[in-house]
Amino acid sequence: MFEDRTTERIKAEALAKINQATGLSPMEGGFADAMIGPAAEEISKLYKALPAVASMLFVDESSGPYLDAVGQNYFNITRKEGTYAYCDVSLTGEAGTVLPAGTAFLTSGGLEFTLVEDVVIGSTGTATGRLRAAGTGSAYNVEAGAVTRMYVNPLGLSSFENGEASGGTDVENDSALYRRIDERRKRPPTSGNGYQLRQWAMEVPGVGEAKVVELAGGRGTVSVTLVDANGKAASAELVSAATAYIEARRVVGSTVSVASAAELEVSVSATVQLTAATTAAAVRLELQEKLEAYRRELISEKFRQVYYRPEEDGAYTMIYNRVAALLLTIPGVVNYTALTVNGKTEDVSIPAGSVPVLGEVRIQ
Repeated sequence: MFEDRTTERIKAEALAKINQATGLSPMEGGFADAMIGPAAEEISKLYKALPAVASMLFVDESSGPYLDAVGQNYFNITRKEGTYAYCDVSLTGEAGTVLPAGTAFLTSGGLEFTLVEDVVIGSTGTATGRLRAAGTGSAYNVEAGAVTRMYVNPLGLSSFENGEASGGTDVENDSALYRRIDERRKRPPTSGNGYQLRQWAMEVPGVGEAKVVELAGGRGTVSVTLVDANGKAASAELVSAATAYIEARRVVGSTVSVASAAELEVSVSATVQLTAATTAAAVRLELQEKLEAYRRELISEKFRQVYYRPEEDGAYTMIYNRVAALLLTIPGVVNYTALTVNGKTEDVSIPAGSVPVLGEVRIQ
């Protein structure tokens, strides 16, 4: 924008305006040249800094640290921290064996989980405990059976197996933070209205989307349905945290129910004609990325609305032809001879309280 405002250009313009009738010479190496040169350099630095002002005043996803500054200073919005993943663990061993809270378990890749509470193996030789990830982040959302090791193998414990871990989310990224700032500007929350309830829910670390239905069960009742930052069903811990956060702020006299969205698995299978420049495996990976972005878009469009009555909150649709278009836009895909979504060649209806999650994607 100000690329032409260089030190040399500014200096030359200033020297050209000197009135030589005053006895001051613009010659190089003269008094005026020596005085104007440093000033021109400092002025040029100001011009170089000016493009950043737009990022400071009119933030977007590329504004970097200014995004945090505007969010905090003007809207009291701060970047959400990541959350911990949790999973159940089945334990087998000698009756009476005690595993204290904090006992550490590991995945083969070194991700650590610890017992939330003391567990005592019962008379049947089995017990169930709850594990929490040692750190935050979606990397801890491991599959069932992924926890395989311990730092120390306790006497009396013969085996263990974890269930699928969920609830781990990463630190809020710039895109998500900007969307919250932009929504606050466009939909001012006030007096415990639907926008404010959504705002409160979205402030809870780990919440990715929150759908509000006013008058959910009649006057004075409101429902809030949560999706985590991974676009999946919210964990019990996340629902509990959001419930407590909203309860501490809700308008007196209102009853707010907080629940997780259900998950509807969507699987895609296609037989495709490819060029020699790509492979079925590469197409599958790219289609997975495109489908993930599409389902996130669907969830955002559905959940960011505030619904006045339950009947306004209807089912929404994953469009079959949109899936076909995503497939055909992948480089190297010439055509497809078969394409099914959940085994059919039609749109997928998603219940109001559910979110689509990506199942198997097959390309052949």
